[in-house]
Amino acid sequence: MESTTSGTATASCYQSARNVQPVRDYRPENLQKRLVNTEMTNFHASLAGGYATADCQVTDGLLLAVSGGADSIALLHGTLALWPDAAQQLVVAHVNHRLRGADSDADADFVAKLAKSVGLRCELLTVEQGSVQANSRGSVEEAARNVRYDWLAATAKRLNLASVVTAHHMDDQAETILHHIIRGTGLRGLGGMRSSRPLGEGVSLVRPMLAISQTEIDAVIATGRYEYREDVSNQEFQFTRNRLRAQLLPLLAQEFNPQVTRALVSLGQQAAASAQCLDELADQLLDKVILEAGPEICQLDADQMTQTGDGLLRHAFTQLWIRQQWPRQKMTSAHWQRLCTIVQTPSAASFQMPGPVDVRRSGNLVRLSFEIGDTKKARHKTCAEP
Repeated sequence: MESTTSGTATASCYQSARNVQPVRDYRPENLQKRLVNTEMTNFHASLAGGYATADCQVTDGLLLAVSGGADSIALLHGTLALWPDAAQQLVVAHVNHRLRGADSDADADFVAKLAKSVGLRCELLTVEQGSVQANSRGSVEEAARNVRYDWLAATAKRLNLASVVTAHHMDDQAETILHHIIRGTGLRGLGGMRSSRPLGEGVSLVRPMLAISQTEIDAVIATGRYEYREDVSNQEFQFTRNRLRAQLLPLLAQEFNPQVTRALVSLGQQAAASAQCLDELADQLLDKVILEAGPEICQLDADQMTQTGDGLLRHAFTQLWIRQQWPRQKMTSAHWQRLCTIVQTPSAASFQMPGPVDVRRSGNLVRLSFEIGDTKKARHKTCAEP
């Protein structure tokens, strides 16, 4: 894989991004107040609110993930409109997965030229031809996403930028929640994408557009007459997300509820709030019962878990998997329930969970062992979140 840099700024500008003193009040919560008395649109006010919700400060440095599509172009221009004097804290990033031949190369060239035209540095990763497919293990989309997020996190850390910013929006959130429901999910999956989550050491993944609809984005693109690239693969129906977007959601809106997108997003917000409450209770339980914890091994005191209800117990195990960074994609409700059973049943038992994670009960101890293999790839993506 080849990584290149272009733009008008130098690397030294960004090494000290977190120490730059703002020339105006950059705080997102105050941006919304300032926008009331300007010609900024509702889109910009919502974008400022999204940054505030994620507690994202431009003075800490932002790496903007720009694919060249309409959504990321709106994110780029919108962020520049919010912070016109903060160009030294903003860097554009693009990954050329080379999945669409000349079109992929044209996307990368478009983003590089756009970044230069607005005075921003551009970081570009060109993936070796065919490497994504070779490492896909079934899902090219997932393999490409893992490569992309790994590189974005590493690039942000290298440039001392605190956040990677993506253009996921309200319609993407509805698709994610519906996808989770269809595939089978719990309360955490029902919450969809978070506005902010850790992406790597010292780096957060921020999604400030989750309250902005595709319709609003299209209006901003049209009003600003912004050029963008069209990804024809979005029309290929072998991908589940494309079928949800182009077929199922329009059908639900037409036949059942015209506001189905907002209904799904509202459901996700309620689920996320409930999951947060359970997270706190689960953390308290885990802190009490974990006797030993390392990257590959965790040992629990089962006796202190026997009086815990199944609902909290299942949530505690999912929280444990997150703490350990063990893969959860292939874990089903039956797997989580089996873990509950082993701590509630005093007899000796052993079995293997997806991951693979070996589970063994002996006396009052439950020992969980993550099998070492291609650990980095297996552990990078612990859930189905985009």
